[in-house]
Amino acid sequence: MRRAFGWFWTTGILSAFLAGLFAVLPIAITVGIMAWVGGALKAWLGPESFVGKGLSQMGLRFVTDPTVASVLGWIGVLLAIWFLGVMLKSVGKKRIEKAFNAAVERIPLVNVLYKPVAQIVDLLQRKPADTMQGMRVVYCAFGRGEGCGFLGLLVSDRVYRFNGQMCQIVYVPTSPVPMSGAVVFAAADSVHRVDMPVDDLMKICLSIGVMSSKVIPEQYVVPPEEIHADEQQAKDKVSGLGQVARENMGNGADNVTEPECRPREDVTRLRRY
Repeated sequence: MRRAFGWFWTTGILSAFLAGLFAVLPIAITVGIMAWVGGALKAWLGPESFVGKGLSQMGLRFVTDPTVASVLGWIGVLLAIWFLGVMLKSVGKKRIEKAFNAAVERIPLVNVLYKPVAQIVDLLQRKPADTMQGMRVVYCAFGRGEGCGFLGLLVSDRVYRFNGQMCQIVYVPTSPVPMSGAVVFAAADSVHRVDMPVDDLMKICLSIGVMSSKVIPEQYVVPPEEIHADEQQAKDKVSGLGQVARENMGNGADNVTEPECRPREDVTRLRRY
C-alpha cells in the first residue's frame, strides 16, 4: 500500500488529482450552498408552503388557474412592498419605522423576536464604512509580560470596570470572514492604538495575513539589520552567561583544598609460636 501511494505521488498522478479537486471544490461548495438556499426558499415560500397557499387563495379570487393565481399573489406582494417604499420616501422613514416599532413592541412574544431581527437588518443595510465608523485599530497583548497579541477594533473610548480591572471593548475580526469575530473586554492598559485604517485590517483578515506586508505601515516594520543585531545581541548574552558560569566553576575548583594525607605506618607483629 505504501509503495502504491509513493508511486502515485512520485509520478504526479495524485498531485494532479488534488490540484483539480481543489480547483473544483469552491465551485461545488458554491453550487451546494445555492441549492440549499433554493430548497429552503421553496420550503418557506413555495406553492405548498403556508405563504404560497395564502397567495394562491388570494389570486383564486380573480382567476381559476392555480399557477396564475400564485403569480398574481406574488405580484400583489411586490406591489405592496413598492408602495411601502414610496411611503417611506415621501412621508419619512424614521417616523413610520418609529410608529411601526412601537406598535410591534406592544405585542407579546413578537416583540422579543422582532427587535433583534430589526437590528440585524438595519446593520446589513449600512455600508461597511458606516458600520465601523468611529472604530480604531488597536493592538492588544495577552497577559502582562512579553508574548503574542492580536489586532482588533476599539469599539469606543468608554472604559468599564469588572472585578477591579479597567477594560475596554475590542472587536476581534477573524479570518477569512472578519464579521464573524468576537467581542472581548481587554484590559485598558493592554490596548495600544495603531495608525492603520480599518480597511487595511479587513484586508489582512480576508487574505489570511498574505496582504500584511502591503498594508501594514512602514513604521511598524522591523528592518532586517535590526533583527540581525538583536539576534547577535542575544547570542552575545548567551555566550557571556556561559563564560561567567565557566569562571565561577573554575574559581570554585581552585578554592577546594585537598585532604591531608598522613603516612600509614606498617606495624609488623611477631607471632610467637
